Amino acid sequence: MEALEESPSGALAHVLRMSWPASLTMLNGTLMKFVDGLMVSWVGPVPFAAQYAGGIASFVPESFFMGVLTVVNTYVSQNYGAGRHGRAGQYAWAGLLVAALAAACLAPLAPAGRGMFLFLARQAPGPPNLELVALETMYFRYMVLAAGLALSCRVIEQFFYGVHRPRVVLAVSIASNLFNLAADYVLIFGKLGLPALGLEGAAIATVAAMGLQLGLLLVTFLGRGMRQEFGTAHAAAARWRQCGQIFRLGWPAGVQLCNDIASWAVFSVALVGLFGEADLAATTAVMRYLGLSFMPAVGIGMAATAIVGRCIGQGRGDLARQRTHIALATAMAYMGLCGVAFWLFREPMVAFFVRLAPGSSPLAERIVEIGSRVMLLAAIFQLFDAVGIVYAGALRGAGDTFWPMVATFAASWVVLVGGGLLAVRFAPGLGSTGPWIAATAYVILLGLLLARRFEGGAWRTIGLLRGAHDGPEA
Repeated sequence: MEALEESPSGALAHVLRMSWPASLTMLNGTLMKFVDGLMVSWVGPVPFAAQYAGGIASFVPESFFMGVLTVVNTYVSQNYGAGRHGRAGQYAWAGLLVAALAAACLAPLAPAGRGMFLFLARQAPGPPNLELVALETMYFRYMVLAAGLALSCRVIEQFFYGVHRPRVVLAVSIASNLFNLAADYVLIFGKLGLPALGLEGAAIATVAAMGLQLGLLLVTFLGRGMRQEFGTAHAAAARWRQCGQIFRLGWPAGVQLCNDIASWAVFSVALVGLFGEADLAATTAVMRYLGLSFMPAVGIGMAATAIVGRCIGQGRGDLARQRTHIALATAMAYMGLCGVAFWLFREPMVAFFVRLAPGSSPLAERIVEIGSRVMLLAAIFQLFDAVGIVYAGALRGAGDTFWPMVATFAASWVVLVGGGLLAVRFAPGLGSTGPWIAATAYVILLGLLLARRFEGGAWRTIGLLRGAHDGPEA
C-alpha cells in the first residue's frame, strides 16, 4: 500500500480521486429514483402516491440498519491504513452477517403493511381509497422483503470505499441503474410481449436491479485481486465479535439516519402540510432540488469517512485533519454553486415541477411564489449543509458516532420540529416559510456543532484498533 502524500497538491488529488466517484454514485442514484417515479406518474396519480408512501414506510425501519452498516467503511479503512488487509476483508464478511440478521428482523413486517396503510387511510376525511391502500401494501411488501439485497449492497459498497476503490461502486451503480431503467420501461408499460404491470412492474424492476447490483459487487469482491490482497474468499474468517463491534459503533449512526428521515417527514407532512396543497407542492419541488445538491456532498462525506479512517489507521491524525479540510472545501464549492443557482433561478426551477408557466393558473402562481421564497432559504443554508455532511463523515471515519447522534437528535426535534411548530402557532401569516426558517436555523446550527466537534479533536483519543485482539488475519 502506497504512503499518503503530504504535499497540498497530493492531498488534493487524493481527496478528488475518492470524492468524484462517490459523488457521481450518489447523484446517479438520485436521478434514477427521479426517473423511476416519473415513469410511475405516467400510469396515474394513485400509483405515484402509493410508490412514495410504500417506499418511505419501508425505508424508515431499514434506514436504522443502513446507518449501522456505514461503519463497515470505518473499520475497513482503518485496518487498510494500518496494513491489516486481511482484517479489512473479515469486517466486510461480518457486515454481511449483520445485514442477513437485519433482513431476518425486517421480514416479519411485510404482512403488517395492509393494516398500517388501512389505518392511515381511515384517518383522512371521507372513505378510504382501497386502491391506494392495495398498491401501497404491495410496494411496501416488495421493498421490505428485498431489504437483505439493499443492505448487503451497502456493506460491499462500504468495503470498496474503505479500501479506496470508489470507482468500482460507481461502475456497478451505473450498470444496475441502467438495467432498472430498461426493466421499468418493459414491466411498467408492458413491452416485449409482457403484460403492463404498472407499479408492481416498477417494484419488480427495482428488486431485480438490486439483485444485479449485489451480484456485480460480489463478483468483484470475490475476484482474484481482492482475494489475494484482502482474503475476501474466506467467509469463515469473520468473527461474531466483529459483528458486535460493527453494531456497537454503528447503532448511533443508525439512530441518526432514522431520526433524520423521521424528523424531516414530520416537518413536511405535519407542519408544512398544515398550510395546504400549494405549500406542500412547493416544498416537494424544493426537496427535489435539495436532493441534487446534498447527495453529491453525501458522496464526499463517504469519501471523507474512508480517507480519515485510512489516515488514522496509519497513525496520521494530522493528515486526517488536512484531508477533511480539503473535502470540506470541495463540498462547499459544489453546494455553494447550487446555492447561487437556487438564488438566481428560483422561479423557473420551481415552475418546472409545476409544469405550468407561473401565471397560467392561480394555483401554479401560488406554488411558484411559495417555492421561490423557500428556495431563497435553501440557498442560504447550502454552505452550512456541506459543513455538516463532511464533518459527520469525517467523525464517522474516526469512530466518533455517539456525539453526532445526540447533537442531531436534539437539534432536529428542538429546532427543526419544535421551532417549526412555534412558527406555525405564533407566526401563521408566514405560511410554510415559517417552518422553513426553522429548518434553515437547524441546518446552520448542526453544521456549526459538528464542525466544533471535529476541530476540538476529541476523535483523536478513540483508537478503534488499539488493543484489538480478533485473532489472526485470513
